[in-house]
Amino acid sequence: MARKEITQYFDDLSGTPLESHEVNVVRFALDGTDYIIDLSAENAEKFREMFRPYLAVARKHAAPVSGRRNSGAARNSKAREIRQWALDQGKDIALRGKIPSEVIEAYNQAHR
Repeated sequence: MARKEITQYFDDLSGTPLESHEVNVVRFALDGTDYIIDLSAENAEKFREMFRPYLAVARKHAAPVSGRRNSGAARNSKAREIRQWALDQGKDIALRGKIPSEVIEAYNQAHR
């Protein structure tokens, strides 16, 4: 029997369902803690608008550069893309954890 899993995204604030292309991943830090929130375009704009007065008077702080690293966000974005592709292809893949190397290889072959 064939099985197809569908990934559904939601606005973290309102709980509204979103299509994958509608998800706005907003990253921010406060008091030394980094945060990530997935929002609709409307809520992402409201979030940014809320911070504008503070950003206008704040100083930017660049983190020290210690060699080139692949960001966790970039890895997660690619993993999400590979998982969605695998699900669309009808492959049986977990929504979390390590992606099997054969799935990654198949994805890479399909996207050359």
